Amino acid sequence: MGIRRYPEGDYGSAFGYLNKAARVGDASAHSQLARMFMNGHGVGKDKKKAVYHLEEAAIAGHPTARYNIGAIEWNNGSKERAV
Repeated sequence: MGIRRYPEGDYGSAFGYLNKAARVGDASAHSQLARMFMNGHGVGKDKKKAVYHLEEAAIAGHPTARYNIGAIEWNNGSKERAV
């Protein structure tokens, strides 16, 4: 439900649904929450929270999250962690 609310611009509802789904381990929800925190959509921009949710999604096997966390590590100079 949160994934459908996000593109509609209903960030408050999206956050609520995604947060609940993330608490039970939904990788897509973690990935979407990372996007919200990275861009400040419906929440304050918070890179630490964005990275936390990306890591949770990546650990759960979400391919886009794995790519994104690798890109962040690479850009931060942690090339060993990125690959």
